[in-house]
Amino acid sequence: MNSAQHAANLEPEVGNLGVMSWLSRHQPLPSANESWLGPLLMVERIGMFPSSGDIRRPLPDPYPLLAHLKQLYAEQALEIDDHDGLKVIFSDWRFRVRICCNDPAIIINVETRCDLQLMPLRTAQLLSQLDRFEQMAS
Repeated sequence: MNSAQHAANLEPEVGNLGVMSWLSRHQPLPSANESWLGPLLMVERIGMFPSSGDIRRPLPDPYPLLAHLKQLYAEQALEIDDHDGLKVIFSDWRFRVRICCNDPAIIINVETRCDLQLMPLRTAQLLSQLDRFEQMAS
């Protein structure tokens, strides 16, 4: 079984944390008698950027939300990229909102830079902004 197949088999069990796509692009896992630092490096990498994983939210028209979030966070952001959804980068955290191709929904992912406590706070903050926007729109 190659690493892409292994990642595909694992993803339904653990959810999409962004790790599976990383695994699918790298060498297969070693056998039990081989020495390899891969798992150690992967754990270290996950610790460097704690992630919320993909949070899926139904949303009939995501484009007004993307414009709202872009305007809301523009002054604080170091970088904003709206080529494929919306990616906003700050000094200690970042988020990405992607639009689902096959149904009216968005996928949100929040990552922090080496800060496990900040990640759930920023995730809650972003989801709260989404809830407020949905209430204003209805």
